[in-house]
Amino acid sequence: MNGGEVAMPKGLIGRRQALAGVAGGMVAGNAARAQAPTRGGTLTVGLANDAKTYDPIFSVQFTERYVLYLAFDTLVRYGPDFSIRPELAESWETSADGGRIVFTLRQGVKFQDGTPFDAAAVKWNIDQRLDEKVNSPQRQVLAPIVASVDVVDPYHVAFNLVTPSPVLFSLLGERVGFMVSPTAWRQRGPAFGGQPIGTGAFVLKEWTRGSRVVLERNPDYWRAELPYLDRIVVQDLAGSIIGVQRLLTGEIDYVDQLTPSDILPIEKRDGIVLKPIKVGRWYFLQWHVNEPPFDNPKLRRAFAHAIDRGRLNEITMRGQGTVSNGPTPEGLWWYDPALKSRAYDPARAKVLLTEAGYANGFEYVLSTPQVTVFQQINQLLQEQLGAVGIKVRLQPVAASEWYARVVSGTTNLTPTRWTQRADPDGLLYILFHSKGFANTMNYRNDRVDALLDQARTVYDTGTRKQLYAEAQRLIVDDLPMVPLIFGAEYAALRVQVNGFEWIPDEIPRFRDLWKSAS
Repeated sequence: MNGGEVAMPKGLIGRRQALAGVAGGMVAGNAARAQAPTRGGTLTVGLANDAKTYDPIFSVQFTERYVLYLAFDTLVRYGPDFSIRPELAESWETSADGGRIVFTLRQGVKFQDGTPFDAAAVKWNIDQRLDEKVNSPQRQVLAPIVASVDVVDPYHVAFNLVTPSPVLFSLLGERVGFMVSPTAWRQRGPAFGGQPIGTGAFVLKEWTRGSRVVLERNPDYWRAELPYLDRIVVQDLAGSIIGVQRLLTGEIDYVDQLTPSDILPIEKRDGIVLKPIKVGRWYFLQWHVNEPPFDNPKLRRAFAHAIDRGRLNEITMRGQGTVSNGPTPEGLWWYDPALKSRAYDPARAKVLLTEAGYANGFEYVLSTPQVTVFQQINQLLQEQLGAVGIKVRLQPVAASEWYARVVSGTTNLTPTRWTQRADPDGLLYILFHSKGFANTMNYRNDRVDALLDQARTVYDTGTRKQLYAEAQRLIVDDLPMVPLIFGAEYAALRVQVNGFEWIPDEIPRFRDLWKSAS
């Protein structure tokens, strides 16, 4: 299967693709039955949880989606190859001009408060995200694509597009596509974020911030055979090392975001299964590119030439990751093998530092999230940058507060990491378009904006690839960030946990899991 097929079909998506997804779901279902899943039991998940809300309309934090995919369903879902498959929408038809998509919804689905899931609920959900007064962060990615939503009848809903776009389907498989109960949202107001109501397989029963989230089986779930588990408990962890220790003692059943170094104590242990990710998370060093001191391009280049990315990979990932030259790893159809970032060249870095006006050296604070891999990266950066006259002071920040500080602009110089999306727009637009809600670098390049805007309106994969290649070359040259590495990571499960499979966005889907007796 080629990269274009993995991400999105080259043509318009219609009923044929929907039926193919249904067939894929049947195959998965048959495989699950062949393994004779057992019912009951509690799955205990360890997670360094930085969740701020479980209201999908306002969700921003990465870890929030661990729970959102349990309490809510999306209109479409991703396959393990990033293909688009039916979920709450069982099929769809696209008009000949690509400007209108009509979704056929599953019948008999109810929200966890007993209210019906129907076309009116879908329209309400999308309207909320588009409403400026609501101020959902998803409006920035949705408004340029969706002009309006019409209720055709109770089980058919039409999306009227601003312009034909291949991007919508990937959005509907994540935050934009989580369907919220309109009744519960209106009734609970701000409290909805802690008491969410969706159509999902599990009902959120308890959220003790800093401690745990408890979800229980939804007895009225629309897929009668699911879920197998009675209960899922998400326990907060202080870090991956603690997670490994608790896995060894049997206190938890699952932990992820483990680096190759983290798994050393468990990689040969009986009773523990390791699941490597398919597409590595992207790590980079970012700053506010629009204000001093990092509005100075020579200073940014000095940083880039001072960093030995190969050594970062060797130390933090035991050589199992890959050096990053840009936002996209090899294996995705929008990867550009010709893209090259600035090479490690300490001598050149010293010259640029002087030309930038810092002949006597440069000093700054480097935000250091209390996450093992970030701590390792920052210690190596401190050493490498220091060798060329750039002195960085490591400033510890609690993992639960770090990204919120990045979003608010309180943090400037920091490493960060992102997972890939089912469509290149899902990451490149939100990070590097001037209107992207995750553009915490405050980056703006009008040509990049134009390329990303155009790529949203083109269905041909070859044309889109050219547009994204040019955009990525400009981004890497402008240096709103320094690409570092694509990581190697693992999930670790107790052998009793069955049915786990990675999706390339690295958000684990626990809905279909089950536990055996031994």
